[in-house]
Amino acid sequence: MASVTSWLARLPIRARLTTAFALVMTLLVVGLGVTVHVSMASALLDEIDAGLRFRAVATVATSTAGKVQTPDPALQEPGEAFAQLLTRSGQVLSTSQGFAAPLLRPDELAGVHGPSFFQRRVPTVVGTARLLAIPYQGSTVPAVLVVGTTMSDRADALRHLRDVFFIGGPAAIALACLAGWVVAGFALRPMERMRQQASAITVSGLDRRLSVPTARDELQRLAQTLNGMLERLDQSMVRERAFLERASHELRTPLAALRAEVDLSLRRRRSAGELTAALHSVSQETDRLARLAEDLLVLARADNGRLPLHREDILLRETLASAAALFAARAAELDVTLSVDAPDLTLSADPLRVRQALVNLIDNALRHTPRHGAVRLVGTIGPGEVRILVSDTGPGFAGRLPSPEPYEADSSSGSGPAALGLRIVDAVAASHRGTVRIGRNDDGGASVEFTLSLAVDPDSVASPRR
Repeated sequence: MASVTSWLARLPIRARLTTAFALVMTLLVVGLGVTVHVSMASALLDEIDAGLRFRAVATVATSTAGKVQTPDPALQEPGEAFAQLLTRSGQVLSTSQGFAAPLLRPDELAGVHGPSFFQRRVPTVVGTARLLAIPYQGSTVPAVLVVGTTMSDRADALRHLRDVFFIGGPAAIALACLAGWVVAGFALRPMERMRQQASAITVSGLDRRLSVPTARDELQRLAQTLNGMLERLDQSMVRERAFLERASHELRTPLAALRAEVDLSLRRRRSAGELTAALHSVSQETDRLARLAEDLLVLARADNGRLPLHREDILLRETLASAAALFAARAAELDVTLSVDAPDLTLSADPLRVRQALVNLIDNALRHTPRHGAVRLVGTIGPGEVRILVSDTGPGFAGRLPSPEPYEADSSSGSGPAALGLRIVDAVAASHRGTVRIGRNDDGGASVEFTLSLAVDPDSVASPRR
């Protein structure tokens, strides 16, 4: 059975459909043939039995005492119908011409108390004979009247029926298989067309789509599903290309600054102070490159916009203060006030991911906040979530607000350098079943709020750190 299943699995779909159609048609034809044969055999036997009953009644009516007379022998073929009058002991009292031997044995005659049917071979009768025995009261001794007929006509009719099925059945199955092969090919033609169209689609041509059949069937749903997949792949390729372009742009700036500082230092002899300043600038650009490389690594690990989490119980205020402490020296150098306001709330979150989001937001806020400005970190509790707001008193977002998606960020508005960081924040929020909202302060500065759901996703509780 397993080998047959494996063999069928290797067949083309069209061949499998035709094979299944042939099997079903074979079962139907065989079942129909058996049913018709049994029904006709039973009907013909009932017809013979009814004829024997009629002849028995007619024979009794026309017979005289001790002598059997056929109602109309001229209407019957020789050996086709016959009658015999027997005693219970098997003695023949009267018989049709050519039937001298008793048709029934004495033991069979003794058991005849009503109409009884027998089926056997009888000399001079073609084929099997059907006999009807009934008690006969028109004789001086107890007797039994036996009437019989040949069953050759019934056998010929059944044989002809079998011949019709043996010849016509395979022909009908063959025609049905041919029709199934043609219909299967016609039904699969849209699939072949979709296969040819799909084979012509390449990475550089993902904007092409498959033709959708007009019939509302499985092929139409398959085409719609494949077109949806192509649409998602196309959008993903667009995002990836935009992401690579933005990442290249982000990396080009610090690399160009590093090269300029090194070239400037090598152009002529520098004093110790100038070399210290140049090395300080190189260190800042190196830190920026390291941060960009870390951000790119984080985004590369994101699965459908989500990051693997390793949840721990953390204090909200302590987490915000720890992230702000990393930028305390830079804020003091820029003369920017960096403040934290949050309750001492314990929540389950990934401390590393939350820290990455805060570092990106604080870094971006300090970059755009003028001297004597302020950057605020505010943590609040909402219904089923924790909100973390990072706002500044800088110029805000010019034009339309940027999107966490890098390919949607408007570089002309000055949001290009922040787009990568916003993507990190969006991935962290999505991994914690939260959201990101970008807006403007009342005083014109920028604000970014991201939420962390207090409900724990069971799939992210024990995910290993990668």
